[in-house]
Amino acid sequence: MEKLDRLAEFANSGEVDLVVFSGDFTAMGTRAEFATARAAIQPFVNSPAEFVCVAGNHDLYTRTVVREKRFETTFEGLLESDLPDSRVDGPWPLVRLLGDGVAVVGLNSAKPNPIPWRSSGRIPPQQLAALSEVLARPELEDRFVFIVTHYAPCLADGSPDTRAHGLENAEEFLRACAVVERGAILCGHVHETYRVRLPAIGPEIFCAGSATMHELEGFWMYEVEDGRLSARRGRWTGHGYEVEPGQVAPRPADGSSE
Repeated sequence: MEKLDRLAEFANSGEVDLVVFSGDFTAMGTRAEFATARAAIQPFVNSPAEFVCVAGNHDLYTRTVVREKRFETTFEGLLESDLPDSRVDGPWPLVRLLGDGVAVVGLNSAKPNPIPWRSSGRIPPQQLAALSEVLARPELEDRFVFIVTHYAPCLADGSPDTRAHGLENAEEFLRACAVVERGAILCGHVHETYRVRLPAIGPEIFCAGSATMHELEGFWMYEVEDGRLSARRGRWTGHGYEVEPGQVAPRPADGSSE
């Protein structure tokens, strides 16, 4: 809770326009966990910044959680879309248009995993089809597009995650994102903060990792100016969070030059 309070100071600084949570608010999606999580994020909700969130696999681990729509109920009012006619699966895709230059598209890749040793995810086909339609809409033309989903489409070295842990239809998802000329893919799930650019995929991939996990704390601070993105990594100092100096964009995962 202390770490979340310190992180919320960034959102309340007046210099942040958007806060993105890429899932895993809970461990098993119990009602008590969701109530605690909702209270914990209130400082972010109250900040001047826009707030966008998607579900993580821990939030939708069991069929009961999905059936009772605990995630949607807990975050009611925070899952609104500026293009509601594009929704095909509950609140997804969730689309937010910020100012004249940025769009955010949120997808749900989490699903129940009743077998303990499996924690894989999958973006439903109807959401992928809707994503392609959203990306082609005139409302997103000339905007920098952040595509947000919990599961990472690849690991830090560009390789696929395991079948038991990763995004089952990562290739289909990346193909849908490949049409984006100016954008980034934001994700979580993997407990590592990293960025990677894949060959033939325009948007760079940013994994937030975990903002609060002991000794793995991290997040990303983005700035979009004139359609170009700069990103700085945030880290925990033991007493608060700080943002590292600007970083150059990495080379593609295959090692070739851009």
